[in-house]
Amino acid sequence: MDNAEFPYALCVEGQWDPRTPKLKNKFIIYFQSKKSDGGDCVVEYSVSDGQTATVRFKTEQVRRRVVNKQTHELKIGQKTVKITVSLPSSEASDPQEATSSVSTITAGEPLREEEKTTESSEENEEDTTIRSAVIENIQNSNQEFLTILVENVLRGSSTESNDFSIEIIPESNCAVVTFSNRKDTETFIISCQSNAMIKKKNMKVGLLEKTCKVKAEGLPPNTNSDYLMLYFEKFGEIEDDGVTVDTDESAIITFANPEDVQKVIKLSHQIKKHPFKVLPYNEKLQTALYGKDRPTLKLPEAFTEKMDRNVWHHLKENQISLDLVKQAMSCHFCVMDFQSSEVKISPLPSLLHQGEQTRKLIQTWRENALSGFTMSMSKFKSVELHIQKDAWTDVQPEIYETVAEEAVTLVPYADEGTIAVAGLKEQVNDIERTLKETVQRITQKIQREKGSESDEISMTPSIYNLVLCDGLKQETNDKFPEMDITYLVHSQKLTLYGLKDEVLETKNKILEAVLHLIRKPTELNQSVLDFLLKKDLEEMTKDLFFNKGVNVALEADGQRVLLVGKTDKDLSVGEKQLQTDLGHLSFNVDDPSVFRRSDWQDLVSNIKNNFRTVAVQTCANKVVVSGFVDSINDVEQQLYDFVQENSHMEKTLNAHKTVITFIKDHRKQDWFEEVKGKVSVDFKNDSIVISGPKLHVCDCVPLFDNLCTSAHHCTMKIVKPGAKNFFKEKEPMCVSYAKTNMNCLVQLINESDHPHDTVEPRKVKSVYQFKTREGMEITVHKADMCSFQVDAVVGACKETLLLDGGLAKALSDAAGPKLQKDCDKLVKGRKFTTGDAVLLDAGGRLHCKHVILAIGPHYNSSKPQESEKLLKKAVKRSLNVADQESFQSIAIPAISSGVFGFPMDLCAFTIVKAIKEFCDFVEGDIALTKIHLVDNNDKTVQALEAAVKKVYGVSDQSTTGSSSSSQQQNKASASPSQHQLTTFFQGASQTESFQTKEGLTITLMKGNIEDTTMDVVVNTLSSDLKLNVGAVSNALFKAAGPQLQDLLDQQATGPASSGAVFETAGANLKNKLVFHAVVPHWNQGQGNEQKVLENVMDTCLCKAEQRQQSSIVFSAIGTGNLGFPKSLVVSTMLDSVFKFSTKRSSKHIQEVAFVLHPKDTQTIQVFTDEFSKRFLGQSASASNSTQPQSTGPFSKVTTKSGIHETTVGGVTLQVLNGDITTEQTDVIVNSTTKEFTLKAGVSKAILDKAGPNVEAECQQLGAKTDSGLIMTQAGNLQCKKIIHIAAQSNAIMIQKHVRKALEMCAKEKLTSIAFPAIGTGQAGLSPGQVADSMLDGMLEMLRKTPQSSLKLIRLVVFQAHMLPEFLKSMQNRETGPAKQEKESTWSKIKAFAATAKSYLTGSWEKEIKQHGGKDFVIDGVEVDPVFFSICGPSKAEVDQAKIFLEDMITKEQVFQSITDTAILSLSDKDQQRILDLQSTIDVTIRLEYKANKATDESPGKATLIVQGLSRDVLKATHEINEMLKSAKENEILKKEMNLMSELVDWQFEQGGQYKSFDERTNLELEKALSRQAADTSITFQGQTYQVKLPEGPAVNNAGGNQMNIRRIDKLKATESIPQHWDAMGSNELNKKFNLQPTSTEYQDVLGRFKATCRNNVLKIERVQNPGMWKNYLNNKSVMEKKNGHQNNEKRLFHGTSEQTISHIEKSGFNRSYAGKNAAAYGNGTYFALNASYSASNTYSVPNAQGHKHMYLCRVLAGDYTKGQGGMIVPPAKNANCDLYDTVVDNPAAPTIFVVFRDDNAYPEYLITFT
Repeated sequence: MDNAEFPYALCVEGQWDPRTPKLKNKFIIYFQSKKSDGGDCVVEYSVSDGQTATVRFKTEQVRRRVVNKQTHELKIGQKTVKITVSLPSSEASDPQEATSSVSTITAGEPLREEEKTTESSEENEEDTTIRSAVIENIQNSNQEFLTILVENVLRGSSTESNDFSIEIIPESNCAVVTFSNRKDTETFIISCQSNAMIKKKNMKVGLLEKTCKVKAEGLPPNTNSDYLMLYFEKFGEIEDDGVTVDTDESAIITFANPEDVQKVIKLSHQIKKHPFKVLPYNEKLQTALYGKDRPTLKLPEAFTEKMDRNVWHHLKENQISLDLVKQAMSCHFCVMDFQSSEVKISPLPSLLHQGEQTRKLIQTWRENALSGFTMSMSKFKSVELHIQKDAWTDVQPEIYETVAEEAVTLVPYADEGTIAVAGLKEQVNDIERTLKETVQRITQKIQREKGSESDEISMTPSIYNLVLCDGLKQETNDKFPEMDITYLVHSQKLTLYGLKDEVLETKNKILEAVLHLIRKPTELNQSVLDFLLKKDLEEMTKDLFFNKGVNVALEADGQRVLLVGKTDKDLSVGEKQLQTDLGHLSFNVDDPSVFRRSDWQDLVSNIKNNFRTVAVQTCANKVVVSGFVDSINDVEQQLYDFVQENSHMEKTLNAHKTVITFIKDHRKQDWFEEVKGKVSVDFKNDSIVISGPKLHVCDCVPLFDNLCTSAHHCTMKIVKPGAKNFFKEKEPMCVSYAKTNMNCLVQLINESDHPHDTVEPRKVKSVYQFKTREGMEITVHKADMCSFQVDAVVGACKETLLLDGGLAKALSDAAGPKLQKDCDKLVKGRKFTTGDAVLLDAGGRLHCKHVILAIGPHYNSSKPQESEKLLKKAVKRSLNVADQESFQSIAIPAISSGVFGFPMDLCAFTIVKAIKEFCDFVEGDIALTKIHLVDNNDKTVQALEAAVKKVYGVSDQSTTGSSSSSQQQNKASASPSQHQLTTFFQGASQTESFQTKEGLTITLMKGNIEDTTMDVVVNTLSSDLKLNVGAVSNALFKAAGPQLQDLLDQQATGPASSGAVFETAGANLKNKLVFHAVVPHWNQGQGNEQKVLENVMDTCLCKAEQRQQSSIVFSAIGTGNLGFPKSLVVSTMLDSVFKFSTKRSSKHIQEVAFVLHPKDTQTIQVFTDEFSKRFLGQSASASNSTQPQSTGPFSKVTTKSGIHETTVGGVTLQVLNGDITTEQTDVIVNSTTKEFTLKAGVSKAILDKAGPNVEAECQQLGAKTDSGLIMTQAGNLQCKKIIHIAAQSNAIMIQKHVRKALEMCAKEKLTSIAFPAIGTGQAGLSPGQVADSMLDGMLEMLRKTPQSSLKLIRLVVFQAHMLPEFLKSMQNRETGPAKQEKESTWSKIKAFAATAKSYLTGSWEKEIKQHGGKDFVIDGVEVDPVFFSICGPSKAEVDQAKIFLEDMITKEQVFQSITDTAILSLSDKDQQRILDLQSTIDVTIRLEYKANKATDESPGKATLIVQGLSRDVLKATHEINEMLKSAKENEILKKEMNLMSELVDWQFEQGGQYKSFDERTNLELEKALSRQAADTSITFQGQTYQVKLPEGPAVNNAGGNQMNIRRIDKLKATESIPQHWDAMGSNELNKKFNLQPTSTEYQDVLGRFKATCRNNVLKIERVQNPGMWKNYLNNKSVMEKKNGHQNNEKRLFHGTSEQTISHIEKSGFNRSYAGKNAAAYGNGTYFALNASYSASNTYSVPNAQGHKHMYLCRVLAGDYTKGQGGMIVPPAKNANCDLYDTVVDNPAAPTIFVVFRDDNAYPEYLITFT
C-alpha cells in the first residue's frame, strides 16, 4: 500500500527496545484495535528508526480519535510501555490539535447528530461494529415473550425492523439480541430506557462488548495448548498465555485483535481431519454465543446405588435419619427414591438454573451425587450378631430390651440365625459391645450346660505359688468365673475344670508363665550347695523366701541349685537373701587321723541329730560346716575345739645350720627340761622339728623360736692364700678356744653355704629362661614375690595407691606400715592415672630393695584394645623407672589379672609384648640385665611361659631352661654362646633355635629325619625316583611304607630332571607332606649343581608357604653320596632361608629346621661353624682331643693383590694399604677432632678433596651435637656419604665410635664402608692397639645386628708399615688355642706387655705409652675365699671370735718379692706354670711395674710378689727363679737367632724356588760354617738331614732325598732389590725366573691379566735386572719429590713381539720405535691399562707356534695430560716450564699412557699366552 491509500499520518514515540521481535506487528494490532480507538492502518518502522514510528490511517476521523485518546499503553515483551502520538510537524498548526482528548457515551444518552453521521459513515465502512445487545434478568422468560418484547420496544421507532435474533442464556438469566446493523442496536438500547415492561421486570439492557476470545468445541481428544496456539496464530496474534484448555474437549483462545475473532468464527475448522466449532466467547457472560443454534441444557440421567440392607430398614422406620439423608442430598440437587435398598437418585430441575455454573454442575452432578450419598451412608452403621439356634429364644428378648431406649433399628433374620442392629454410627457403637457380650454370655452358658471338661498340669508347690498365687489365678477367675481351678499338694498337680476353650486357653497361659520363669544358678560355696541338695528344696524355699515375702523358688538341676523367679529383680533379691541366710565356715586340720577317732564320729553324729539346719563335711585335712548362718558358728566352734585338743602336730623352725648346732649343743640347758615328756625335738641340718600333741607343740614353739632369734649369727669371709688349709690343720684348737673363751661356735663352711647376708633368701629356680640377642635375660618363676630377691618388684594397685588387696596388700604386709604411709604422702602431692608407675623403698621382710607400684587398668571387654594399651603403658613405665634408677633386675607379676578382670592369657601376652617393645626401643642401651616374671599360681606361670615363647617366636623344641634342665641348659637362650652351641652338639641337647629379624625361627637339630614332626619334610633322590636308594630317601621310605613310592609314581612317569620337586602325602610319617627333590651329583663346580640346590630350596619353601604349612625340615642336602661340599651346602641353604624370610608376603611358615644325623660329626661341625658365624658372629670349629680349640669370629684370613681379607657373619672385611680418598664404598670415614675441623693428615686429604661445602656442613652439624660422630654429604669424593669421627687417644672410645659408625650405616641401608687407621696420627696410639679396638667395635656391632645391610668393610691403612699390625690383629681372631673363660692373671700380664718395647721382647712401647710412663700393678689370681660361720649368745662375743680368727690367719701370711728383667719374657708354658702355682700351692702372685722416669726408651722394673703361708711362698719362689733362669737362657738364644737372621739367610730349594730356613736352623748352619765344619746335621720338617757345607746339598738320612741349599749374606745385599727376588749369580746382569702357578705372586699377576683378558696363559716369568731396577727406583724418588705426592706409579701392560724380548729385558724400552704400531698421542712408548688392549695381534705379535707375549710393567705415570700426534716430549704443566710426566688418551679416565723416558718403565713380568 502507498501513502495515497493511507494519507493520515501520526508520529508515535515511546521507550521501547528497538530490537524487540515483531514490534511493527504489535503497533499494527494496537492501532487497529479498540484499545487505541483506531482503525484500519499501516505502520512504517524499522530497527534503525529507534524509538520512533509512523502510523497511517485511511480516514481523518480514525486519526482524530487516536489523537484525542488521553493515554496509550502497549505491552511490549514483559513491560508496559507508554507511547505518545502526535500529528506530523507539517500539519500541527494549532498546538491543541496535538493534544489527546477522550469522548465517551453513557447508556441512554442520545447520540449527537454529528456523531450519528460519523457513526453512520463508519458503519458503511466497517463490518466489524457491534450489533448485539444484552438483556439481563430475564427471569425465565421464554423465546416468544422476549421476541414480542423486542418488537414492542422497536415499534414506533424510525428503525423499526424485524431483522433480529434472540439467544436465551438461561444459566446466566439473560438473553442476547442481535440486529442486522448497528443502528438498530443503538435504537433498541435507547428505546429500552423508556419501555415500561423492561422497567417493570427490572431488566437491564446494554451493548454487548466486542470480544477477543473464541471457544473451540468438539476438539480431538488430547489436544494440547501448544498445538492450538500454533493452529490459531495463522488467523491473528494470540495473547501471551492466550490458550486455555477445558476438560470437556474444548478450549478458549484469546486474540490480541477483536477483528480476528470475526474472521475466525466465519471459517470452518478441523484438526487432524476432525472438524470442530469455533464460537465467539463473551467473558462477562462466561459463555459462548451460539446464536439461534444454542444447544438446550438437559438434566442428567438418574442412577441407582445399592445400600446396606440394615441401614435401609433403619431409614424406612426412622424419619429423622431419613430427613438427614435427604437434606444432605438436596445440596447436590438430588431427589431419592427409597422403595428398595437399591436407591434411585435423580437430579432436581433447579440444577438447570444455576447461572453460569449450570453447565459445569450438570457435568459433575453424578459424581457429586454419588460422593454425597457415600458420605451420608458413612454416618450409619449396622452390626449383625450371629446367634446359635438353641440360644435364639433366650437372646432375642434380652437384645430387644437392650435397644428399647435407643434410636436404632433391630432387624431379625431368624432363618439366617442373625439379628442386625442399624442406626447412626455413634449410637450403634455405644451398644455394640453390650449386645455382643449378651450374645456371648448366653451362648457360653448354654454351651457350658451342654458339656465341660477337665485337664491337669504337674508343678511343684513353689512353682504353683510363683505362677498362680501371684495374680494369674485371680486374673483367670475374673475372665472365666465359671471355671474351677484346684491345686493338690500331695500329688503336685493343678486341675482345671470348665469349657474346653477356657481350659485350653488357661492351660496355655499357665504353661507360658512357667516357661517364662527365669532360672539362674546360685553363686554359693560348694559346701552350701551340697547342704541345699541334701535338703527338701520346697521346705527351704518356703523358709528362705515365701515366708519372707520373696517371690523366688529353689530348684535342683543335677549338682546345681537354681534360683527361679519372674524377674531379674526378684532373683537379685532372692540371691541376696540366700547369701544372707546361708553360709559356711571351715578350718584346716593338721592331723587328719583325728577323723578316725570314734569320739569325733560321735560328735559329728550328735550335731547332725541336733542341728537340722547345718551340715558337716570332712575331707583329707579340712572340716567344712555349712547351713544357716545362725547355727554354723556354734557347730564350727565345737568341732574346732575338739580338733585342737586331740590333733597331733609337727612344727618346723628353719635357721642356719650353725645356729641349729649352737642351740642343740651350747643351749641345751635352756630347753631340755621344758620339753621333756611333752614333745619330741629333732635337730636337723638347718631346721628344728618339734612334734607331739598340738597343745604342747604350740607351747614349745615360742621357746625354740626365741632361742633362734636371740642367738647372734654371722658369716665371715677371709681372702688370704692358704687360709683354709691352715684352719683345717688348727680346727680343733680354734673351735675349742672360741667355745671356752667366747662361748661361740665356729664352723668352716663352703662357699655354697655362704648366705652373703645374715639371712639369705632361698634361690628359686626358673621355670623357663630366655636370653635375647641384646643379652637381656627373661625368666619365669613360680615363687612368692615378697621373698624374691631382686633390685625391684612390681605390684599392681589403684589410682589411690591404697594397698588393700591382692599382691599389693601382701607387699604392704611384708614391708610394714611405712610402705602405705609413703603411698599416702605421694597421693597428697599429685594425682595418679592408669598406666603410671611410682618408686618406693622396700624394707620390712621384703627381700627386694625397692617396690614399683604400677597402676594397672581394669579390663573393659567392650574396648579390649584400650585396656591392652593401658596395661602396656603400666609395664613400660615400670621398666623405665627401673632403667632410670640403674636397676639390674626387676620382678613383674601378672598385672591386672586378678580383681582387675584381665583374661589371663591376654594379660600375660600383653605384658611380655610390652617388655619386648621396650627392649627393642632401648636397643640394649639399658642397665637392666634380668627381667623376672613371677607368680605363685601354676596356671599363671604357664601362661607367662607360653607368652614368652609366643612373643619371641621360640618353638617348644627349642625351649631351654625348664625346671628339670641341667645347669648348663638353664643358661641357654635364643642366641646361645659358642660354648653353649658346642656343648649342645656334644651333649644330650638335640636342638637349638635362632630367629631372623622378620620372626622366622631357624632350628638346628640332631636326630633322624624320619622321626621329625614338622608339617613338611624334604626328601632328596636321584632322577630315577627310587626311594630305596640314598640314606635320607631310604630312611623315609622305610618309615612311611610302600605307599610313599606309589604316591610318588603317580606324580611322575619316567626319569625326572635335576631340580624337579614332587609333592606327596606323608603316608605313615608324622609329617603331613613330603617334598621329593631331584638333586644331581657334584661335578667339582663345573656344572650348575649349586644353582640346582638354590632352586630346590626356593621351590620347597615357596610350596610350603603356598600350602599354608607352618614348619618344614631339610636334611644336609647333597653332603652324602652326592658329594656336595658341606660348607657350600650350609651356606647356600641358609642364604635361601634368609632370602625367603625377607621377601615372602605371607607368613604361614613359622619354623625352618635342619636335621643332622647324630653320627655325621663332620657335617654337624660345618653346620655349627656356619650357624655360629651367621647368628653369633664367631666360628665354631671343632676341637681335637689333644689340644682344645676355640673358634674366633673371623674366617681364614687370605691375602690377594696386597689385600688381606676375611669374613664375619656374612660381611667381608678387607685390610689394605692405600689412599682412602680414592675409595668408592658407600661411606668413607674421616678421623678428626671433636670440633670436626681437623686439617692435617688423612682428615686434611679428605676435606680438601671433598670440597668446601663438606667442610661447612661439618662446622654446622658439629655445633649441634656432642655424640662424637656426624654424617655429611660426600662432596667431590666417589662415595655417597662421609662419617666424621672425633678420634681420641682412648682405645675404648675408638671401639665405641667404630660400632656407632657401622650402626649408622646399617640404619641408612648402606652396604659398604671404608675406615682409616683411626687414632694412629695425632692421637698417638700404636697400630696394634688401634687395630684391636677397631676390630672389636666391628664385631660388637655385627654380633648385635647380624642381618644388617652391610656387606663390605675396608680398613685402608695409608702407612704401609702399619699393615702387619692390622693383619696380626685379624689373624688373632682366627681359629686358635682356646681362650680361658675367665681372664687369668697371666692373660692380663700378657695383654699389658705384648706390645711393650724392651731389649728382650721388643713389645713394651704400647703399654708404656698407654700408661703415659706411669707405674701400674696387676693383681694375681683371686684367692678362693674361706668362709666361717660363727654363732654366739651376743654380738660382742661373736665379734671377739671374728677378731681371733682373722688375727690368727693374718699372722701366718708372708710376702716374697722377685725382681728380674726376664719376668716379662717368660714363655707361655712358664706363664701357665705360674698360673698353676697359684692354685696348686695356694699362693697369690702379683706383678708390679715401676716405670723408668729417666727415659721412655728403656723399660722400667718388673717385680713379682708372692704371698701366702711361709712354706708355700718358699716353694713357689724357688720354682719361679728356676723359670727365670731358663727364660734368660732362651732370651740369649733368641737374641742370637734374631741377630743372625739379620746378617745371614740360609735357604733351601723347594718347587723350583728358594725359601728361608727357620731362625734356629739358620743359626745352627751359620755356627757350623763358622767352625769350618765340613758338614752338620739339622732337623727340618720332622726329618733329619746331613748338610754339606757351605753349598750343600742337604741329604735326608731316612730316604736319601736331596735338596739344594744356599747362603745369602744380607750385609752384601742391596736394600733396593726386592726381597722376593730369587738369587742371581755375581756375573748375571739380568735373568728370568718362572713363577709357580700355586704361588701368590703368580696368582696376583694372573688376576690382573684375567681382569680384562680371557686368553689362555701358558706361563708367567719374573724379569730380574738389578741395574734397570735401581734406575727405575731412582727416577721414582725424583718424581715423588718433584710432584709432591707418591701416587706416581701404575701397573700397566705392554704387548711385544718375541724378537724384542731380549732387548727390552737387557736395555729396557726404546721410544725410538714409536709409530711402528701407532703414535696417535705422541712419539713415546705406549702402555695400556687393560690387558685386553695389549693382547691384540697388532701389539702382542704371535710367533710361529701362535704364542704371544706381554709385559706387566711398573710405569711412572706421574702427572699427565692429553697427548697429541707428533709430540716428542710432554707439554708444560705450569709457567715454570715444568713438564708433565706422561700423556694419555683421556685425562678423566685414561686407558693409554705414553712414556717419553725409557727408564721410567720397568718390565716386571713377562706373560706368555695364546
